[in-house]
Amino acid sequence: MSAIVAGSAAAAVVTAATVVVAALPDAQALLSPLFEGGNEYAIAAVSVFASIPMLGIMAVLAASGRE
Repeated sequence: MSAIVAGSAAAAVVTAATVVVAALPDAQALLSPLFEGGNEYAIAAVSVFASIPMLGIMAVLAASGRE
């Protein structure tokens, strides 16, 4: 069950990111520091972006556990 939720969250994040990049012409320039070689912040930024779906899932589970 959690794999389904994680897959759904990942699909939603990828879809939202695709829409943002397509809608905003400057989004590529904004995200370019993450993809340039030798950037010291790239690993930290990618790890934070990768943890966002899991944080959302944990927040939903915590909220449902309180009720």
